[in-house]
Amino acid sequence: MKILFDSRIFQLQQAGGINRYFAEVISGLPPEWQPLVTGTDGFGENIPKHPRLCVKNPLKFRPARFERHYLQYWWKPRATRGIRLAHPTYYDLTSGFSLSDFSCPVVTTVYDMIYALFPKQTDAAEGIRKAQRESVLRADKVVCISKSTENDLLQLIPQAAGKTAVIYLGSSFPVIEEAGASELFEQPTFLYVGFRGGYKNFLFLLRAFAKAASVVDDIRLQVVGPDLSVEERWQMHFLGITDKVSCTVYPNEAVLQELYRRSVGLLYPSRYEGFGIPPLEAMACGTIPVTANTSSLPEVMGNAGFMLEPADENTWADCIIKLARPFAERASLLEHGRARVKQFSWSECARRHVEIYRELT
Repeated sequence: MKILFDSRIFQLQQAGGINRYFAEVISGLPPEWQPLVTGTDGFGENIPKHPRLCVKNPLKFRPARFERHYLQYWWKPRATRGIRLAHPTYYDLTSGFSLSDFSCPVVTTVYDMIYALFPKQTDAAEGIRKAQRESVLRADKVVCISKSTENDLLQLIPQAAGKTAVIYLGSSFPVIEEAGASELFEQPTFLYVGFRGGYKNFLFLLRAFAKAASVVDDIRLQVVGPDLSVEERWQMHFLGITDKVSCTVYPNEAVLQELYRRSVGLLYPSRYEGFGIPPLEAMACGTIPVTANTSSLPEVMGNAGFMLEPADENTWADCIIKLARPFAERASLLEHGRARVKQFSWSECARRHVEIYRELT
């Protein structure tokens, strides 16, 4: 079976959850199938591994009017020849494609409804919200990465009823079975992983961490993701915690695993997540996740960590203070985490997608 995956997400992300998701789905297709990825010069950190993977890119022309003619009458008819199914990686497409170019069944994945629910806290929200809606309405099947996301989708786009399926994501990190080293508590370090704008609630976390640091002087916060912004650095300065916060910019997986393992807790106060891979990664690496108690996060967390109100600085500060020292329930929480993360696997995620692809063709 020949399946077309438009590559928009590989253009938008060099790493990240959605990038990883499609790399894992493509890698998990039956070996006799042929995944065709269009419109990418590279996959970033997460490269699909499939024996028949084919990558095709259109030629570039100048002036643009020649390119439009070439895409419409030469490139697109040839790229879509023999395609049994299309699964775009994002809501807008590359290589001149539009959803109307596909006469075959189309699958779309809805990762979250952030752009509809938080339009003022996200860049280009209106355009992405419109493209998301068009993609959902055109799709023959809509994959949602959590039950929470499915519920939000059906509330905001009720026309999707009857064609949704919930398929959870996974963790790429091996599960660490041994207990963490006692040296963790010599200078307790907390971890934050991911982007930090708007609904991610990072400035709130800095305030809560500063309150905890006023009680436990030796704690540190390790931030992973893009470099600290000017605003974040000013906030840290005003809060008096500049010397307690450091940033590792987009580390590779080996370094990230080590950062998890050297942390006493993951702090993840996001007000909204379509799924939330970092808490799973924390569980796999023997780190206790602390998250907000909203959206999909209870589906991910189970009883493997702490879930708190995302606006209560005092509660977050108290939890940070508790985690900074050994406490009675720590071993039990880590064991719950190891069991919990094993319930989410990329192989199962890929298997469910293969089922859907077969049903539609």
